[in-house]
Amino acid sequence: MWGNELFQSLYDNLLEAYSSGEDYIKNKAQEVANSAVASVEWIWEALQGDFNENLTTGQIAANAVLGLIPVVDQVLDCRDVIANCKQIHKDKSDTGAWIALCLTLIGLIPTLGSAVKGVLKILFLYIRRAGNDVGIVVRLALKPIFSFLNDPKVKGIIGNKSSKDVMLIVAVQLRELASSINAQQLISLFDNIISVIGSCINKIKPFAPDNVVLSLNYSFSIVKNIRDSAQKPISDILEQVKSLLRRSADEVENEVNQLPTSFKGLPNGAVVHQLDESVAAIDPKFIRMTNAQKGLYGEIISDNFMLNRRFKNMLPEDRQVRTMADKPRGRGIDGIYENLAPPPPFVITETKYRTESGKFIDDDGLAKDSVLSMTKHSGKQMSDEWVEKRLADELSASDLRKIRVQGYDKWLMIVDDSGKVVNVTKLDADANAVKQIL
Repeated sequence: MWGNELFQSLYDNLLEAYSSGEDYIKNKAQEVANSAVASVEWIWEALQGDFNENLTTGQIAANAVLGLIPVVDQVLDCRDVIANCKQIHKDKSDTGAWIALCLTLIGLIPTLGSAVKGVLKILFLYIRRAGNDVGIVVRLALKPIFSFLNDPKVKGIIGNKSSKDVMLIVAVQLRELASSINAQQLISLFDNIISVIGSCINKIKPFAPDNVVLSLNYSFSIVKNIRDSAQKPISDILEQVKSLLRRSADEVENEVNQLPTSFKGLPNGAVVHQLDESVAAIDPKFIRMTNAQKGLYGEIISDNFMLNRRFKNMLPEDRQVRTMADKPRGRGIDGIYENLAPPPPFVITETKYRTESGKFIDDDGLAKDSVLSMTKHSGKQMSDEWVEKRLADELSASDLRKIRVQGYDKWLMIVDDSGKVVNVTKLDADANAVKQIL
């Protein structure tokens, strides 16, 4: 869909698009596609899109960024309302679907600031996914929210406000909305967006293929049908919506107030961390070790490497390996570190001992040809899926919150018979190499 090219172009020139609005978008559309249809095709592509329940963190944040742009934000609002109404059309007694529509309508209130509206869109998306468990919802939503607020182009629009300051404003806005919102206001917002949807469709009709016009007309008829029956359901669930807003405000404030304000550095430079004698006495070229011992040795050398480079081991003390007498940790995460001289703020490591024959061993003692193996239920070792399924087992709730909000890098560490870390590689979401650190 060429509309994606337009969105990429708008993102690349976000500040100009934000300031200039519709004329800029039309001109940019012409540049991208160079046709009379171009200036409206992206609209019908967007309006036909239903909710995608499998958006990545980056995609969720990107949607919020595009929502800062005049005209684009209206089209995305129309898309969301259409998708809400299609969901209600399947079952008009679905309370959750009506609540989702109300949240979308609240996001249309024009007095909400651009940044606040972007945050609310992300938050409401997660509420729709996770339901009424607001504590879980807010924790899950923080990562894409902070990704959105920390986007350099978004920073150029929202100015000098820190992400934490914006989130505290969001908490205040949520409480104000909970106090002031009423059923008639939601109905009025519904009527306004219906007019916008109608206007968009009228702009599209002269250019769109017949099947697109039919599809959009059908969607529009569903929206109007839901509007005709909306007064009572919206009135009935209004208190639930208000309660959801109040609880969201409390959770946002609670989570944000627990975030650290800065990173602490080590005074007077780095501290030298000595290896335990049981490890220092080993020269792998001459001392024969079992595969299990090689895996354990590699993990200890890797940990010592990180500690001497101003990283703090975040694993519980009883889960850290320091001597050759320690029990291997098995198939979990090898290392989780806070960087005392960021960026990056946190690093998750996986260590492999590379033998002379080119086999790779970790502390489960198995020698394999591949560096990172596929697992049965979690995908590739050190992929985002694999890591996320294990983080909660390794960290306290507060540390887990910090690392998920602020983000982390993943490093593959290779130790060989020199007794040193000889290679450190940064991994992407699928555990593929993207950059050599050492």
